[in-house]
Formats: sequence, C-alpha cells, structure tokens
Amino acid sequence: RALAPWAAGARHAAASEPRAACRLFSAAELKEKPDMSRFPVEDIRNFSIIAHVDHGKSTLADRLLELTGTIDKTKKNKQVLDKLQVERERGITVKAQTASLFYSFGGKQYLLNLIDTPGHVDFSYEVSRSLSACQGVLLVVDANEGIQAQTVANFFLAFEAQLSVIPVINKIDLKNADPERVGKQIEKVFDIPSEECIKISAKLGTNVDSVLQAVIERIPPPKVHRENPLKALVFDSTFDQYRGVIANIALFDGVVSKGDKIVSAHTKKAYEVNEVGILNPNEQPTHKLSVPYRPI
Repeated sequence: RALAPWAAGARHAAASEPRAACRLFSAAELKEKPDMSRFPVEDIRNFSIIAHVDHGKSTLADRLLELTGTIDKTKKNKQVLDKLQVERERGITVKAQTASLFYSFGGKQYLLNLIDTPGHVDFSYEVSRSLSACQGVLLVVDANEGIQAQTVANFFLAFEAQLSVIPVINKIDLKNADPERVGKQIEKVFDIPSEECIKISAKLGTNVDSVLQAVIERIPPPKVHRENPLKALVFDSTFDQYRGVIANIALFDGVVSKGDKIVSAHTKKAYEVNEVGILNPNEQPTHKLSVPYRPI
C-alpha cells in the first residue's frame, strides 16, 4: 500500500517497467519531479499521528517536517499542515493532512508518508479513513494529562485495523510532566511495554529524531503488487473550481500517469487524470505514481 498523497487512479497499469537500482537522491533531484517508483517497497513507511485533542500531534508533525528537511526550520512553523482558517484560529486539527517526507537513516533514503489526523471526537471518521491508508501509527500522549478519551478511541481504531502502534509521550518539558507515570498507564491500559514509549518534547524538538527511527524500525512496509492493474483507495478529496477533484489516494497496485482514464469502482463513472504528484507538504508534480518495486 504505497501512499500517494495527491493523485487519482487509472484504468490499467503498465505491464512491466525497468527496475531502477537503489540509490540516494539529492534534494535538487527530489524537487524536480521525483520518480517515486525508484524507492523500493522496503524503504517506504505509511503512518498516521493519532492522539487526544491538544496533545501535540500537529507540533510533532512540524518537527518531523523540519528534521527531514521538508520545510526550513523557523519560529514561524506552527501547524504547518493545518490549512483551514478554523484550524489556525482554534489551534486544533479538523481535517487530516498528508505529507511525504524523505529521510536518510542507516545509509539509506526512506520515503515516509505522514497523515496528521484530528483529535476531537467529532472527527473520528476522518481518523478511521486515514488509518485505512497506513501500516502504523504514532500514538501521542500528553506527559501531564496522560491517557484521555480520544487516546483510547483512536488506539482501538488502530488496533482493530491491525496497525503497528508506537507510543509517544509528549510535553516532557512541562513543569508537572510525569512521563514515567504515563508510561505505566500506557502499559496498563494498552498492554504496550512502558520501555517502548518514546519520551519527547515536540515543542523543543527533544528526542524527536528517535520517533523517525522508530517509524522505520517498527512499522512494516506496505504490501503492494506493481505488476497488477491499478487499484487505489481514495481516503480524502477536495474540489478546485479550476482544476476539478483533487484526490488523496493510497496506491495498492499498478501505475498512474497524467492522461490515464480512471473508473470509480463505486460509481462506475469515468474520469481523466490531469495531474499526479505528492504533497511535500505543498503540491509537487511527479511524472507518475506507481507502487514500488521489490529488489531481487
């Protein structure tokens, strides 16, 4: 399930394509229509950040974007992925947002596809749709408040979807923070060993690099089939009056390119793909989107 945050499906996939050798990519190459198919499936991770409201999901997302060089590190980076006016005004995430991150670890370059989800109870369906495109989650818990209602609800959404869960104890910089107590609480409620909890301060950036390493080491790569006809899940979409429907998809099988004809499995309606690309975190065109190859 290779996450392709900005695109749409196509009628069929290419029968075969030459396999590229695994190599590292420069920042310049990645900015110039990156060929996403060059990442082997073993080097891709699709994950969401889930938590109770105001436990620091969006702040953690900001730090992950900075650490991977997706955005420049400045004091203005607050809720970078929250684009709606109401999200900015109230400081909460209402709509799930995606971003593709490129991260070097252990001598390899990884493609990390991130979805920042809402924490408020009213947007649980938004969370469940996002999880359908992932293989793992970061479960963020406030080091002061501990486990709250939506922490439990979101955990069981991930648990029932059989996703890998990485517990992250955030806000350890607070005066009344007690990460040890919260770690024991996580072990008691969710049966996750307290030593697996990653203690961080997303606000200060403390130990956030350990989160990226855990994503690579603890979340499995997607299961995809490049040689099959194209199959994709639309987990979110928006409408632009000049460009039409912009669909966020999780790509299961095949390849999709500009000009391909697509058919909705639900409505049976046909469409034509005008653009394909990724979110990095803004829209970045690519030549095509395809599920990754498996090295021989």
